[in-house]
Amino acid sequence: MLLPSKEEEMKGSAKRWMRLAVAALCLTAPSVFAATDFAAAERLFAEHCAVCHGADRGGYIGPALNRDETKLSPAEVNAKIQVGTSNTLMPQHPVWPRRLTAVQRESLAALITQQPRRELDWGMEDIRKSLAVLADEAKLPAKPVYRIGDLDDLMAVMGRGHYAAGKDAKVVFFDGRTHKKVGEVPTGHAPHLMDFHPREPRWAYVRDDMGWIHKIDLYSLKTVRKVRAGLNGISLALSRDGRYLAAGSYVPHTAVIFDAATLEPLKLLRLAGTDPDGRMVESDSGMITGTPFADLFAIALEQSGQVWIMDLDKPDLPVTRITDVGRHLHDAFLSPDGRSLVVASYDDHVNTVIDLAERRIVTKIPSGCKPHLGSGAVVESKGRLLGIGTNIGEEDCKAFEVTVFDMSSYEVVKRIPVAGPTESPAAHPRSRYIAVDIVGSGPNANLIQFIDKEHLDVVKTLAVAGTMGHSHFPEFTARGDFIYVSARGGGDRTAGLEKGRVVVIDSATLDIVKRLPVDVPAGVFSRARARAVVVGMQPEAR
Repeated sequence: MLLPSKEEEMKGSAKRWMRLAVAALCLTAPSVFAATDFAAAERLFAEHCAVCHGADRGGYIGPALNRDETKLSPAEVNAKIQVGTSNTLMPQHPVWPRRLTAVQRESLAALITQQPRRELDWGMEDIRKSLAVLADEAKLPAKPVYRIGDLDDLMAVMGRGHYAAGKDAKVVFFDGRTHKKVGEVPTGHAPHLMDFHPREPRWAYVRDDMGWIHKIDLYSLKTVRKVRAGLNGISLALSRDGRYLAAGSYVPHTAVIFDAATLEPLKLLRLAGTDPDGRMVESDSGMITGTPFADLFAIALEQSGQVWIMDLDKPDLPVTRITDVGRHLHDAFLSPDGRSLVVASYDDHVNTVIDLAERRIVTKIPSGCKPHLGSGAVVESKGRLLGIGTNIGEEDCKAFEVTVFDMSSYEVVKRIPVAGPTESPAAHPRSRYIAVDIVGSGPNANLIQFIDKEHLDVVKTLAVAGTMGHSHFPEFTARGDFIYVSARGGGDRTAGLEKGRVVVIDSATLDIVKRLPVDVPAGVFSRARARAVVVGMQPEAR
């Protein structure tokens, strides 16, 4: 046996060291030495990121993540994945490193910084194939399996969950009189909004942020059917007779009409039109609403600035297009009789009023910085019906306000200064107060403000979350005794920070009476909405 010389041993050690160094570098920075498997990275993105950032990586609730819009380097993107961003839905100190390996984080960073926005489609055949029947409706219970005085007392809270997906993404139900949790329905992905069947009290429909529609039985608190209307989207509505359900999407730019009972797709609309500046553009689906005034749906095309009115009583469901409604439409609400539609136009800073009977624009109401109506609200004050318009504001907004206008003349009655951008007004005929949430990422985002209906002034400001927390989506209980508000803290619950609460406020004293744990709570929906045309003008509780 021949032993190596000292020189050969040293050369061998150097070679071994070099091999180890290269191996270590490859492990920590695989994108330097190996081409990224972008197909695998897209699957990772779809599983972990698309629910907030868009299936096409074009932005949704979170910002766009593609090479043309993302200004961060791969290393900076990787760091964001690992440590998050303060005061957002992707908070600081997340536990993504426990869910994603270093190689997976690197591949996502490469995808985001090197690949363009995806072009995705989801057509009628895709929708039909996604339909799943999960329960035999003939075997469902004949009444609620939980104790509740009246189904209208149900308060449904959209729990996004820590990752906006998985077992913590669910709708959580409370009794609005006792504030006791009565059950929950898992949705798999972050639920966004809920609508209720106008005639059959047991049915509700939930839209989640990955485009699924869940038909929920409120008696058993089970999902009986689900269908994927699109790849991301938030809008949902039922016709006044409950025959049809409509859902609109951001990815792709479509709206779909379903049989509300079976969730079978009936018609698909491609949303595109000429905008107020003469350009033909595809559009996200903003607001969709039905109305008790007639058998129709109204659909807002965000970028096209059009509202489409679909006639549900005619063959093939024809559409009338109303143009020049505004630049970047979003949400809307109805007048109490359901005939007039008030639509928010972000970029024009107006709320446009449309007569649904005559299919025409009535007027445009000046409405502060970037009007955002949420579900809207109408209140009675000194013999007048007043519309309440919240304004989500802009970075350079000089004065945040709530815009109040007369629902007959549509003249502005008052501009009420508030502590920051506002998103969702809440009101009830039995309460003297209008509640507005202060939103955004500023220091006041944990506040709720209360406006006196008669004097139209802010009379109380209440902090419902911690210093870095958020307040969102106030909703009155059916009888108007209490207000539920989603309140979430900044940061990660694994770091010992509060994961989220629904704060219950006494609507007479405006004191906090209870805090109900919900993981990243979002929208709150009272079952009493099934009998109301507009928030603030609910019928008497039964």
